[in-house]
Amino acid sequence: PCFEGKNNMVGTVTLNGKPAANAIVHIAFDAKEATAEFDATTVTDAAGKYSFSALSAGDYFVDAEYTSTVDALHIKFESGGAHVLIGSKKEDVTVDLTLQ
Repeated sequence: PCFEGKNNMVGTVTLNGKPAANAIVHIAFDAKEATAEFDATTVTDAAGKYSFSALSAGDYFVDAEYTSTVDALHIKFESGGAHVLIGSKKEDVTVDLTLQ
């Protein structure tokens, strides 16, 4: 039911002030805080941009993560996420996330 609406969520994921290409962005419907279960996942493009479309009205929690590998050392960065409330009218919501 969460992907039958007319709303869109777009944003940019950044790391150290620069766009984070290939970051993983998760979205959970009917969630106001971090959760281990997500309804959809996407990957940012070369400019760090992501989008989710056809969202229904309701509460969403969106989160991003990125793992960097340097000399076989894996470093994971996370955004901490954001709660987003989408109303019943058609809207495009921008949610930018910063990895730490």
